[in-house]
Amino acid sequence: MIKKILTIVLVLNLSISVFAQKRFDIFSASGNYNFIETESGNHSKNYEAAFMSNLNLPIVLKDSSIWYSSLDYQYFAVNNTFSSAYPDFESFRLHGFIFKTGLIYRFNSKEFLQILFSPRYMSDFNASFSKSVQLGGLIMYERVKNENFTYRLGVMYNQEFFGTYIVPVFYLDWNLGRNIKINGLIPIYGKVFYQPSQNFSTGLHFIGLTTTYRINEENYKNYYIDRRSIDLSWFSNVHVWDNFFLEGRLGYSLSKDYGLFEEDDKITLGLPLVNIGDDRTRQNSEFEPSMFVHLKLVYSLPVK
Repeated sequence: MIKKILTIVLVLNLSISVFAQKRFDIFSASGNYNFIETESGNHSKNYEAAFMSNLNLPIVLKDSSIWYSSLDYQYFAVNNTFSSAYPDFESFRLHGFIFKTGLIYRFNSKEFLQILFSPRYMSDFNASFSKSVQLGGLIMYERVKNENFTYRLGVMYNQEFFGTYIVPVFYLDWNLGRNIKINGLIPIYGKVFYQPSQNFSTGLHFIGLTTTYRINEENYKNYYIDRRSIDLSWFSNVHVWDNFFLEGRLGYSLSKDYGLFEEDDKITLGLPLVNIGDDRTRQNSEFEPSMFVHLKLVYSLPVK
């Protein structure tokens, strides 16, 4: 029954852009491992291990709009023993809970407006709850040109611990024919891939993220970490059983860094690839680019 209800909802209202891919991801869980580079070459003691999960729940309304909600959990365990200048901050653990909820309003069968509210809890579990909460949101206009081309224009806002962070976003879901597709929310993530069937796809994957976490370690009271990641990888996605898919990635982190700053060290405005008024004093060493492996299990429902 739940599967039938969700399928009907997606067919009538879907602006989560499964028009091209013909599937909608309900739940996913993934793990990631980065081999942090060091001058000594001792990679076994230097790494980033991560676990991420995501749950999506769309609810149809009377006017065929959608009330959409999702919950993400992130966990990062980092060792950076090369950072000898800051021996008290060689190892740390970070947690993030990101909740998104709001209205996806349907003007007609081809036009939608998304307005989502997105509170976050980003912490090492030692910092106080009140200092670990962030507020943000997203607004996007969507246009379905045809069954092979959908785009969105919008802006994402979040009140990071370094200050205001604004990201203009452009979503593209484009079937180029002969099973070549482009899908992504630029500049946050993107895929260019070959999909000969609904059971297999492979291609290039890009993701670029900026997130901040409040920490409260013994020698770093009320600090925050500015995590910045730009990953490029080759991926393959395979249908394994029923509605479950398995995706593997092998790639290189062009940038994988955890900057440590005092809580009052702010910037004027954060934008993708550039910060305005950034005179902060970093309190730890920079991380090096590195290879990574990623494995993801997805529960995905078909859209008839």
